[in-house]
Amino acid sequence: MQSKTSFFNLALFKKNISRTWIVGLLYFIILLILIPIMLIMDLASFDQDIYGKGYTKTLVLLNHIAYIPTSMWGITIAIIVTAITFWYLFFKRDNYMMHSFPVSRKSLYFTGVISSITVTIVPVILIACITSIVAAVEKAYAFDAIWFWALTVCVSTLLFIGIAMFSLMASGQIVTSIVFYLIFNYLFLMMEFAFKIAAGILMFGMSDAMSTIAYTPFTPVCFIGENCLVNVLESYDSMGNVKSFTYTLPGMKYLIIYAIVAVIFITISYILYTHKKLETVQDFIAVPFLKPVFTIGMSFFISMVAGALVAGMIDALKLQYYNTRYAIAIVSTLIIGCIIFYATQMLIEKTFRVFSSKKFGFLIGYSLATFAVLLCMRFDVFKVEDKVPAADDIAWVGISSDYTMVFSKPEDINSVRELHSNFLADKKELRDVNRLFDDVDGSIFTIKYKLKNGKLVSRTYSVVDTNSDKVSATYLAACEPIVDYLNNPTRIKEHVIGNIWDDCNVTSLQFSQYIYSEKDNDYFANFANFDDLKETEQIEKYNRIYAAFLKDIDDGNIFTTTFGDTYNNKELQKIQLFNDFSFTIESDNTPYFSDEQAYWDWQNENEEPSYQQDIYAQLTTECKHTLKALKDEGFYTEDSELVTNYEYNKVMGYDESEDAIYE
Repeated sequence: MQSKTSFFNLALFKKNISRTWIVGLLYFIILLILIPIMLIMDLASFDQDIYGKGYTKTLVLLNHIAYIPTSMWGITIAIIVTAITFWYLFFKRDNYMMHSFPVSRKSLYFTGVISSITVTIVPVILIACITSIVAAVEKAYAFDAIWFWALTVCVSTLLFIGIAMFSLMASGQIVTSIVFYLIFNYLFLMMEFAFKIAAGILMFGMSDAMSTIAYTPFTPVCFIGENCLVNVLESYDSMGNVKSFTYTLPGMKYLIIYAIVAVIFITISYILYTHKKLETVQDFIAVPFLKPVFTIGMSFFISMVAGALVAGMIDALKLQYYNTRYAIAIVSTLIIGCIIFYATQMLIEKTFRVFSSKKFGFLIGYSLATFAVLLCMRFDVFKVEDKVPAADDIAWVGISSDYTMVFSKPEDINSVRELHSNFLADKKELRDVNRLFDDVDGSIFTIKYKLKNGKLVSRTYSVVDTNSDKVSATYLAACEPIVDYLNNPTRIKEHVIGNIWDDCNVTSLQFSQYIYSEKDNDYFANFANFDDLKETEQIEKYNRIYAAFLKDIDDGNIFTTTFGDTYNNKELQKIQLFNDFSFTIESDNTPYFSDEQAYWDWQNENEEPSYQQDIYAQLTTECKHTLKALKDEGFYTEDSELVTNYEYNKVMGYDESEDAIYE
């Protein structure tokens, strides 16, 4: 037997390996199939037509490695191996027996950690070696990418072993320890979810809060998988062939930090183990200082979300004023928090006798703290509702209403910031707009800031039709400047049609004629055909219609915003044409920039730029210039071929009530 004070015990190490080697073997087999074997299969078909021109075996290897998970392997294998290794901690007989042997806790702990690291790390290193051999044989020279992947998996596994050890020491129950392990790994993300769910329901402009959730280093299982992986950059020609490719190995600084954090967790867990009492076996929480932390955390976050949901459900049944909704949320949160507080105490102490004056005093203190936090949210102490990013921090700002516009020029960014600040100055009335003007058609609009550091700030607001005579002067003063800004004809052309609006030709155009059939009581579409014309003649025809279309934009008849409900507005349906109208613009010189794609982050920087765009427009009977041009150019001959949405819905038998379904 080795020294009682040794960090390592060989006999114990062998015993631990004998209980966990099968897990390591299965792990190795899974990685073997997914990485080197799948890579061999991909490379075996390399000479076939699966890959386009420009692809190399090195690129195949890089893409293969780039899509193999990293942190997901670590978070799974770490808890399995450590739970098996330290299984004795959760059963009284085994617990007392192991600690009766002439082996120190130091030796038990570190031997267990070393054996766990061995079983989880060795398969990864072996796979990296095998994959490197395959790459060398196939002349796919990207060995650094292979070993970077292995390093990432090893570091993430070491980190999760540290978190797993902390979780195992925190509880006397194996199932609870695994639950704690998942909670600790996703704790920051869950806290952010809780705050943003509550803010999305209660705070002004925050209904879109969940869309700005981003993985941070505090949630390594998600962050490592996105920021510490092989990043392959490819460029293509117009035929889809690879012109060139490069790759980077980002996130090394995070891996160093995570390795240090892993050592800290393992050290803290050792300290907890040395002070852990044997009689805490089967305790829900085995570490005294974690009991109040767990109680307060569970009570606060669950009750905050539940209270907000109660207020949201009541608001959905009957629209409430902003202050009323907050009052409901506060009362609900405090009541639910008290229930969860005592339920958690019962769970921890394994008894129903938890109603003491001491705990009641603790409950009062917790409730007052919760009340203070909710009041801070209500009065926007941390300036969340009123947040307008500094101009120097903004990469672009987008406004999405009936149409989407993205502005990146400094003067436009400053203008939108000023409009947003002016809007927020009147938020006391604007946050109750749906209740104050419940008989006015409404919609929503969103202001989204993309910051230079990559973060997003998004605010969504309920608004109502600015053309209504029922809205107040305060509301108009806040909203009309935004509507006027969006309805500027030049901005409509530049951002709805696109940046090539004045440097393009219309290469195709369609307009549907509708013929009514009394026999079928239905309309049938017909499209004019100009195939007998030369391509240049067709383009000239389309360009003349496009010129008329731009005049209607100048007159404020196309692509306009009102903040009203454009889908169920019966008066608007009476002038909107059911006839389809679309065209394609194409530039010879300027790549097309899509505001819509930029706003939703759909653009791929590696794709070849596009020089054309399809435009769809909702024409109305007010579009005199466009309709005249369409008629003059032979797209329709009789005004009877123009059908409004109202006429179409009436013929089709749709209900004309407020709940009408319009196509």
